Amino acid sequence: MNRDDYLNSSAKYLGRLTHEIRALNAIGRFDINSVTEDFLVPVLKVLFDAPNLQNQNEIQQNFPSIDLGCRTSRISFQITTDASSDKVVKTLQKFREHQLERIFDRVFVLTITEKQSSYTAKTLNEAIAALPVSFSVLENILDITDILKHLQGLETAKLERIEFYLSAEFRKRDEHLQFRDQLDKFLEYSTAKIEVEKKSKKYIPSIFVETHATKEETRLFSNPIFFYRKVQDGLKRLNYTHLNSLLRLAREPELGLEFDNGLLTASPRTIPELREWIDAIEGAIGNELQKIGPMSWRSADYGGKYRPSNEDSANWSLARHKLEVTCTGVILELEDARSQLKLIQNKIFLVTSMAGQGKTNFVCDLVDNQFKAFEIPSIFIPARELNTYPARQRLIGFISNNRYIPQYSRIHQYFDLFNSVALESKKPFIIVIDGINEVNALEEFNDELKDFCNAACQYELIKIVITCRSEFFDEKYSSILNEPFSDKIRRVTDLRSEMSDLSKGRLLRSYLKHFHVAGKFARPAREFLQNDLLLLRIFCERHEGLDVGHLSDIYKGDLFEDFLLKKIESFPERLQGKALPTLLKIASSMLAAKQYSTLSVRNFEDDERDIVQRLVADDIILRQEIAGKGLSSLGDLVISFTYDELRDFIIAYSLVGTSEGTAGSLSETLTGLKGSPVFEGAYKYVYLQARKTKHREALQACEQAEDFVEHFALNVHLLPPGIQNNEDVSRLKVILMDVSEVARFRRAAVFLLNRQYLDELLNIRILIEHLNSLDSQAHRRAVETLFSRPHDFPSRSWEKRLNGFVENVCDLGLDDILGDYSPEWLVFLLHASSLAGWYERQRVSILFNTGKREAKLQGALEIAGESQSNLVRRLLSEIATTERSESDG
Repeated sequence: MNRDDYLNSSAKYLGRLTHEIRALNAIGRFDINSVTEDFLVPVLKVLFDAPNLQNQNEIQQNFPSIDLGCRTSRISFQITTDASSDKVVKTLQKFREHQLERIFDRVFVLTITEKQSSYTAKTLNEAIAALPVSFSVLENILDITDILKHLQGLETAKLERIEFYLSAEFRKRDEHLQFRDQLDKFLEYSTAKIEVEKKSKKYIPSIFVETHATKEETRLFSNPIFFYRKVQDGLKRLNYTHLNSLLRLAREPELGLEFDNGLLTASPRTIPELREWIDAIEGAIGNELQKIGPMSWRSADYGGKYRPSNEDSANWSLARHKLEVTCTGVILELEDARSQLKLIQNKIFLVTSMAGQGKTNFVCDLVDNQFKAFEIPSIFIPARELNTYPARQRLIGFISNNRYIPQYSRIHQYFDLFNSVALESKKPFIIVIDGINEVNALEEFNDELKDFCNAACQYELIKIVITCRSEFFDEKYSSILNEPFSDKIRRVTDLRSEMSDLSKGRLLRSYLKHFHVAGKFARPAREFLQNDLLLLRIFCERHEGLDVGHLSDIYKGDLFEDFLLKKIESFPERLQGKALPTLLKIASSMLAAKQYSTLSVRNFEDDERDIVQRLVADDIILRQEIAGKGLSSLGDLVISFTYDELRDFIIAYSLVGTSEGTAGSLSETLTGLKGSPVFEGAYKYVYLQARKTKHREALQACEQAEDFVEHFALNVHLLPPGIQNNEDVSRLKVILMDVSEVARFRRAAVFLLNRQYLDELLNIRILIEHLNSLDSQAHRRAVETLFSRPHDFPSRSWEKRLNGFVENVCDLGLDDILGDYSPEWLVFLLHASSLAGWYERQRVSILFNTGKREAKLQGALEIAGESQSNLVRRLLSEIATTERSESDG
């Protein structure tokens, strides 16, 4: 290109800039004006020989009068679309008021549209006269036409630099415009990965692990412009009324809540406005903490204890404790608001928890519902797919593998693009990376991930959500918490622990509905499933599409066996016969190596490795673990069992199946496992397997163990009804007779209490018959033992616990009680209530009289009438007396 070409090209680009700004301003888009300030910096640097020209807001927020300045050449610019005399006057007045002549010798007003034909206003002449630096209307008020004139006087090399910059920027802008035109397609392609997760059942939309606290956090993190009001609402509820009443009592000065009402009603519309609001509100919170902190229990964090005017006064003594309690409560509210503000500013949301706790479901729901509902631009990256991209290029490779995005070579080019999209949408651009533990080269990817996060944290509007299994994160990725951006990370360590009972119940119903499992679940079965997410998944996969009828409880041994059988039947026919032997080989290899957490399958045959890979992909039976370091471990596949109890079941299955026909050899093997993490589980499943298969030698090996009774008490709940026998009944009766073995007695009693179905041999009637047979002293001791806990202090804490139990049952209401409990269970309620307080006994009396015509309650009274305890008889008499009193009334 020659000089004229450079000049014509530059004129074309600057003309286009003016046209686009006019068009956008015409539809109310004024945010482009602030972007233009930075856009013009490289041009003005060359034109006016201002090498250090920069946006003055980078030096000081809301810098007065001018937008751009070079402190080397002492030149400054106000960039505006308002070319009126009033705008020029205001610029000059602020320049003088803030004494900017100490920094700059010249000031230009550059309008990026078109200036007036003349400037003759009297006020402007007065402002120029008062200005401490020289200013000419003709020379210092510029528009794009003036810029073009300046360009004509430039030497060719400088003109070439400007043209090169303008052409590159407009080329980038055209790519951005094209990308924004195709943005919906780009986002649809990215989030289409969610559909893959649905098909593989890693994400089941109808099954969402509802963790209310974490959900609230992600709202603040991902959509702060909408949810910042949560912080305002919390601070609006704050008041010092009670605090000041205590200060008056203490004869100390009252405190005023000094939040500017404007901060509590502000409505920032852009991220920069939100940032300014956060700075202001954080300052206000800090001031309040400094005032309140010295009077709280956290005084050491706020400069030391408050010194009252008279520390020895009776007034201070009376008020001090309540004052400290109240101030500590205020501190917690203020710090909660501060933590929410920090969450808004966090850049990385990290979720780590054990396998099977719903991390993928959580983030997929986040993208599929929350981000979609609020139109938050996002990319979803299943980390296992990163294994198909080159080392150090995995993340950029995944992002660029989309026809709707420009092909860049550097991640910062993509981040520039995403940041511009976020700026336009006024919402963060969020990149979700799910399951980083599934990337094969963990050490190598750790460095790539840190570089990626570090780059993202340099952009105000880009945020990242990451999930990882806890043990992988702690072993391979924890160094991310030592990076310079670590203070921008919010980590959630356990999604499951934050679930309410209501959410657990909803989760259970959602699982059953999704897998089309029908049936009626008794309370023990229901609680069993909703408190173990992985077991719930196993149960639902095993019974998918079936009606399970009435389930009084879940028997793990049967469930594991049926689940494994169904899973093996889903394999290709050539692998079905090898699947169980492969699992047993894993179990026997672990036993041989005495290593039960991980196992290398490097030396397994091809079909065996194929089976392992299929099971690892499901992540329910087996999961991949961290391979060792060094050359010898390259390409190694290390696995473990996802569910420890399933591991113990398979180990037990292996032991019973391979026993050599003598009880002695199996007994010796079990004894050798003592002290290992699999002993308890292996023992109980060997016993269950022996009972189920009538394996005489295995059964003998278990029953000859010196602590067999303890094992029986621990595991009797696992015996399915089909294998229960009268010997089990006798064993339980013996255990119930020995109250001195407190833990064993309590386990047996609670087990029987939860077995309300009399068609099972081991049921609640055994417990009731035992309690009915006890005299008053033995009865009291048995009930007290049931409600006691180790290390109770004071020693009668059991009474408070018992009273609470009775009240909770009575609070349910008659309909729920009749629906949930059998007559025998209600007999237990009478036995417990006989030792309760007067108020609790009265409530039980009213309950039984309210439902006196109900067969269940009448049946319970009849059975309890057989009790040998005077306390139970007294309670029955009180119930009868209450009934007579009501009848007389």
